[in-house]
Amino acid sequence: MRIKFNVCHIYFLILFEIKYLIDIQKTVNQQQELKKRLIQKDPFFIKFKKQLIGFNYLSKNDRLVVAVSGGLDSVTLLLLLKALEYNQLIVAHINHQLRQESDDEEYFVEELSRDLKIPFYNKTLDPKYRDNKASIEEWARNERYCFLKTIHAKTKSKWIMTAHHGNDQVETLLMNLGRQTGVSGLRGIAKKRDNILRPMLNFSKIDIIEFSKRIGYNYCEDLSNSDISIPRNFIRHKVINNWEKQFPNIISGIRNSIDHFNEWKNSLDFMIKTYLIEKVIQNKKDLIISKDFITTLPKMVKIRLIQLLIDNENQLWSKHQIKMLNQFIDKSSTGTIHELHNGFRILNNRGNLIINRPCKDKMHSVELCPNIPTSYLNFKYELIVQDQIKDFSKNSESVDWSKLKNKKLELRIWKEGDSFQPLGMRGHQKISDFLINQKVDRISKESQSVLTADGKIVWVCGKRISNYIRLTDQTSETATLTWDYLHS
Repeated sequence: MRIKFNVCHIYFLILFEIKYLIDIQKTVNQQQELKKRLIQKDPFFIKFKKQLIGFNYLSKNDRLVVAVSGGLDSVTLLLLLKALEYNQLIVAHINHQLRQESDDEEYFVEELSRDLKIPFYNKTLDPKYRDNKASIEEWARNERYCFLKTIHAKTKSKWIMTAHHGNDQVETLLMNLGRQTGVSGLRGIAKKRDNILRPMLNFSKIDIIEFSKRIGYNYCEDLSNSDISIPRNFIRHKVINNWEKQFPNIISGIRNSIDHFNEWKNSLDFMIKTYLIEKVIQNKKDLIISKDFITTLPKMVKIRLIQLLIDNENQLWSKHQIKMLNQFIDKSSTGTIHELHNGFRILNNRGNLIINRPCKDKMHSVELCPNIPTSYLNFKYELIVQDQIKDFSKNSESVDWSKLKNKKLELRIWKEGDSFQPLGMRGHQKISDFLINQKVDRISKESQSVLTADGKIVWVCGKRISNYIRLTDQTSETATLTWDYLHS
């Protein structure tokens, strides 16, 4: 028997389908509202609310990018923030494509965001493009934070929030102790760093699990968290979990100790910044520390002094990096250079340690045009053409303009084999020998600039002009070469 449908039948079927969908959405909304009220009455939520509003940096209606993996911790954070109704929320999820469940987790987070009526952003990675120099964990972490910062900028948000909790804090501390990362490693995970906030650090994993059981909500289980071949997982399952069973308050106890460690570190940093950094000579490109001064300091203080001078607070130094720096300070000979992991280099130059970041793009040259200030490496240069000699600062050289005009003038780095005729000398001298006689240190030599006129060196910048462009009784046209450090 065949059933015939006319326009009316189709119309009523569509209406029925629409009503069905509306009823489903109403049910979802009602469930979400009931869950929100249940959360708002829970003691965990009350503590979280007090904790979050206590953040001095966070204001009502600030837009937040919430990192949501789909696991228990991040889903809990998202539900707490939604129930709080204090901020505008945006969900960011990154699919690392490292496990079979990755696509399912992405779908789960997207559906959850839709149910909660929160904008959802995601990115899918391809592990085959990972730099082999980085571990899987390091690669995943770097990609995750890069994506979060991108969404933060794209959505013009105020903050990024992650769901790190008290157990994560303890794991990080124990790992840093194992790596011997020094005083900086004792500070653990910061509650605020740059534009990232971590409001759950005062809560343990057990707190979160018990809350989830009381409320009853779905989340994804990451089976890789059980892989104890990963160092952090080993510490979690074999050390902290057993420790916490024996001593239930161990997480809060270590967390309080971390707060004390931070106080000690901040106190040490305050003393160094207030009383020691002023003894360091600082110019635009170098930091100069007297060896007599630094070698008398305790090991921890001298290492921390250099860290504060040159490093990013987010970068932890390994045991090896600290050991090698300490050996260099105490035992290196004059002329030795120590390469640091962040691009800085330290030169033992007679009685001083000279800290310098090598200049980039050393092989390029730039043209120097009359009366146009030109930046090159760490300096600003200018060739000022004038009718009569004026009184310039000490960073200037008066020259015979007739010898330079109509020539191509270029600034470049000197190279081996270069020579010129220094002012006052009859013969030519190699640039290398000239710099040695001027007692220019090894690092500064590498970035020493010269000025050429149609390829001929007429000035070792900031040091000596060539005899060729000196002022004489026959000079009819003058110009002045000036130079100064670039202002940061």
